[in-house]
Amino acid sequence: MMERRTYIEGLICGSLSFILWGLLPLYWKLVGKIDPYQVFAQRVVWSFVFFCVIFAITNRWKYFLEVIKERSNWLKILAPAVFISVNWLTYIWAVDAGYVIETSLGYYINPLLLTFFGGIFFNERLNGLQKIGFIFAAVGVILKTVFYGQIPFISLILAFSFAAYALLKKKLNWDSVISVGFETLVIGIPALIYLTFHEVSGIGITGNLPVYFWLLIALSGIATATPLILYGEGTKRLPLNVLGFLQYMSPTITLFLGIFVFKEAFDYKSLIAFSFIWVGLIIFTYSQVKLLRKPKGISEQLITEEIS
Repeated sequence: MMERRTYIEGLICGSLSFILWGLLPLYWKLVGKIDPYQVFAQRVVWSFVFFCVIFAITNRWKYFLEVIKERSNWLKILAPAVFISVNWLTYIWAVDAGYVIETSLGYYINPLLLTFFGGIFFNERLNGLQKIGFIFAAVGVILKTVFYGQIPFISLILAFSFAAYALLKKKLNWDSVISVGFETLVIGIPALIYLTFHEVSGIGITGNLPVYFWLLIALSGIATATPLILYGEGTKRLPLNVLGFLQYMSPTITLFLGIFVFKEAFDYKSLIAFSFIWVGLIIFTYSQVKLLRKPKGISEQLITEEIS
């Protein structure tokens, strides 16, 4: 039985994470004075620093040290760390190169993969309204891909890497703060070596940018960790198919940024394709409202069984 309170907490955590992720291109453009690879490495290192602060405040240091002492845990966390690294680096590079709208397409594709994974690995099924929403969204993604005229490699890399990350995180089922902190530690070791080389070589931030830029780039830790923690909490409380559709919030925000802030091209064909996606999102959202109105809470049966 999934309690109503748990379900609502999952919706809140998931929604907040995707809103913050949708706004991230604004920040990556702001720190775009250094190349995307340095931005990625800085993001990882400062994220770990931020998690160290969280461990200290929440008295999690002892638990964290116990987790990282186990060799088997390093193997368990390695795959999620690799997939999230691929996702982060691709996303930062794409925003810097002016492919903000294409990144939004990738995160529109990703929920379809999450729904697919949910059916295969967790036997999650869509109810009647969710199926209709899924079909509309799928048609929109297919149309956008066809209209794009070529294989959207950036979109596909973002979609598959994040869907794989979500699947692994759900199967791992660790404390979200500990697991993400562990991920940033694994990625942060080579990232710190990379940054040290750049600073020593004189091609890093020191001597090339104002001192205040260090403070600006240090904020990447908060910008990264906060939505990841929220996402981890949402993942533990929601089925993957629900989490997948909540994710449409993020690419929609990013899409609007690409069109209205970064002035990327958006023609009528794109409008048609995205309209299908938005209709699907509206239908799915309505299905969630109906579930929340159930007086006795939300069970797995309500989520997975078809509504007649």
